[in-house]
Amino acid sequence: MRFVRLRVHPRRILVLLSWFLLCSSSLEPSALAAEKTEQKDAASSKESFNLIIPYKDLTVGQGQEVTMDTEVVNRTKNPVEVNLSLESIPKGWEANFNSRYPSYPVRSVTVQGEKSTTIEFKGKVPQNTKPGNYDVKVVAKDSEGTTSYSDTINFRVTSAKVATGGLRLTSQYPVLTAPSGQTLKFTIDLKNETNKPLPVSLTAQTPPGWAVRFKPQFGDTQYSSILLKENGSETVAVEIDTPANADAKEQPVTIVARSGAFEASADLKVNLKGTQDLKMGSLAGTLNTSVTAGNRTPVDFVVANAGTAPIRNLNFISKKPSDKWTVEFRPDKLDALNPGEVREIKMDILAPERTIAGDYLMTLTANSPEVNRSVEFRVTVSTPTLWGWVGFGIVALVVLGLVIVFFRLGRR
Repeated sequence: MRFVRLRVHPRRILVLLSWFLLCSSSLEPSALAAEKTEQKDAASSKESFNLIIPYKDLTVGQGQEVTMDTEVVNRTKNPVEVNLSLESIPKGWEANFNSRYPSYPVRSVTVQGEKSTTIEFKGKVPQNTKPGNYDVKVVAKDSEGTTSYSDTINFRVTSAKVATGGLRLTSQYPVLTAPSGQTLKFTIDLKNETNKPLPVSLTAQTPPGWAVRFKPQFGDTQYSSILLKENGSETVAVEIDTPANADAKEQPVTIVARSGAFEASADLKVNLKGTQDLKMGSLAGTLNTSVTAGNRTPVDFVVANAGTAPIRNLNFISKKPSDKWTVEFRPDKLDALNPGEVREIKMDILAPERTIAGDYLMTLTANSPEVNRSVEFRVTVSTPTLWGWVGFGIVALVVLGLVIVFFRLGRR
């Protein structure tokens, strides 16, 4: 048997030992790092959920509403119930979490394992809120009490409205002209610029006493809200009733469309020409008078403008029972009779001396380039007392003569 003799190289053995030691030292930190990562993951896995609020510093205008999606993420494999609350809400504000489609206020949400649920945060800033910074605190806790979350949403309130987009409201003919007391019909185009359906409410800001109705462009159904499809549009008819006593001037009407945080408005203008409504009568409320033949009798009557626009160049004329009658007006002309103004007119009536006693009709007319009105006056004419006695004497003489004739003939 032959034996093979192995030669040992000390330098090679030393190199191998050095290489082994270096590998051992490099593996130890890697193992420690992996161990620390596992510990960190174990620590983070103790959080059962995350609450993600995308915007925590918002700028809004007075009277505006804020809506934003908030996400609740389940970090575990089992369902998690998360309770939600809002604290430090400014006085008069409306703030809550709502479900989506349909929208209901919620105070807790259950999220399936390793899933997420989206809810809506809604905040309404009152119109009378002073400009400044306001905070709303958000608190979320799971039902097991293992995880809690707290954060603050800052509202920067300004006096000017903040354009939010989402809705667009336009009118092709925003100015219409009509007399007071008439109904005007505008058309407005309402556009949904989002990728989801929007329930939109419609309101109008008008002068006091005005009425506004919203209807389909072709139809007579009245409504105050409408559902717009995603990226959809609708043409809405706006009917505006103006009061008969509305001032004759340009009046603004603002149409506002709202859907959550989205808001749009369209400014319409109603140019009222005004109306002239001439009234005539007497202070006593009657349209009759008494005169004595041969005597000038003053009679008072009034004219009034119950409209909304001045009556200019108002003249007075009369239709007399006879051309021999005399009727004079003081004044005989008014340069202007303003809305709501009442003026007293003097009318002198002179019936001829030989006018037979009785009732006569006389027509009074007030006319202007814009309007005219006529009324009938009943005039009762009586004769003077002297002529009455003369007439009585003549009748008495006639009767006496007949009596004398009767007696003379009777004796024969």
